[in-house]
Amino acid sequence: MAAAGDACFEVLDALGLCRLTRRAGDLDGAVPLRVAKACVPLLEGNAFGLQIALARPIEVQRRLGSLRAEPAGEHREALLRAHRAALPRLVSQGFLAPEGAWHRALRGGLAWTCRTGLGPPRLRLWTGLLVRPDPGVWLRVAGAANRRNVLIEVSEAYVADDGAFVPLVVELRVRDEAPRVLRLEGEIGCVAPVRPDVRIEACALEDAPEVGRAHAAFYDARYFAAKQGEVTRKYRRLVGSRARAGEGSAGDGGAAEGGAAEGGAGAGNAGPARARLVVAGPGAPEIAEVTEVTTAAGPDPVPWRGGTRRLASLVVRNAVPFRATFDGHTLAVAPDAPRLAEGAAAVERTFARVFGEDFLAENRGALWYLTKYFTPHPPGEPHFFVKPWAFTTTPPGWSSLLEGIHGEGYDVMRGVVETDVFFATPAVFHVRRIGAPIEVPEGAPLLRILPIPRDLLRAGFREVRFLDG
Repeated sequence: MAAAGDACFEVLDALGLCRLTRRAGDLDGAVPLRVAKACVPLLEGNAFGLQIALARPIEVQRRLGSLRAEPAGEHREALLRAHRAALPRLVSQGFLAPEGAWHRALRGGLAWTCRTGLGPPRLRLWTGLLVRPDPGVWLRVAGAANRRNVLIEVSEAYVADDGAFVPLVVELRVRDEAPRVLRLEGEIGCVAPVRPDVRIEACALEDAPEVGRAHAAFYDARYFAAKQGEVTRKYRRLVGSRARAGEGSAGDGGAAEGGAAEGGAGAGNAGPARARLVVAGPGAPEIAEVTEVTTAAGPDPVPWRGGTRRLASLVVRNAVPFRATFDGHTLAVAPDAPRLAEGAAAVERTFARVFGEDFLAENRGALWYLTKYFTPHPPGEPHFFVKPWAFTTTPPGWSSLLEGIHGEGYDVMRGVVETDVFFATPAVFHVRRIGAPIEVPEGAPLLRILPIPRDLLRAGFREVRFLDG
């Protein structure tokens, strides 16, 4: 395994079953050329975090309401022997507590079944890795995103900085349409460092008019005139100018006047980072907090007892029920027209109240960005945008992870937006179903938005070895 960037957590590989790898933003040339030229948030979403990649394939079997997993192929016996040999070493060298909850769970094998109530069974698969975050850093474990095995869903989890090594486990659910024996290969999840001291405050557009002006300045008439013929690369230029001037610079019209929020980047800064949710219409995102974390106490998450330290995020829900159908060439979106008209009118009233009617006439394109709610991609692409009627602002040096929440027949893609200079956070849909429509009801979750300092986006890890190695 190779580390990259400033290290902020430690990794011990006890088995050789998985490795942590970095992706290229263009997925090794797999993204469309237009995306590679212009869509920086998606490229950064592709490259986000460290991918948990299987070095050896695993076979998952469904049997009598439970799940079991074993190494596949010629390496099966070698991995099973390595597992049996690793546990005594981990205990004797202090990486695992003897007869503790982790020791008992791992003694049963590489994987075991768990469930909540009458819910579907989930498989907890030990990657063979143990991780220890540095003080002031948590590790977020989630799915691979944007290029993933769609027959599994990975549960989101957080490994807290309690000073001890914790086995890195991927908890996954096998979808009903998967075969009885499912072979897992390559990327099965993603682990990324986050800062566990983030607060988000909600306010109305009236209380943050600079955000509305920045939105209008970006989506001006020149933007739409240029977009008629080709990709504009305006976002790329905006974040590039900020980077050239130094972190926290306003760039060319994107930063909120007076600063978007308080707090600085990096794990070691004192005090919480404060982000803002700026509401411009109905269906505002919800502010949520992480309440449970995984620790050295055992595989089951425990309530977070961190006092004033909180990790807040936003949950964006669909404001307009719709259906979308992709036939291989054309993607047609059919929204509930009355609900769309009602929401669009509410957004226009908000902007008119804050800036006046003349502002609406002078910035019609910027308002359409929001009031149309849906924006299709070019023919042949199974993608379209949904634009929440709210903005997100973060402190200088902070971006926002846009983690898509998948549904039946579609994915919402992962992206990273530099929300200290650009405040829109769209949900980008990837329709996987051909011919038959997907249906997304009002209130369906689309995105989780999590502020992250950009120095952690580039952070790597330090390798740790057994003491007798």
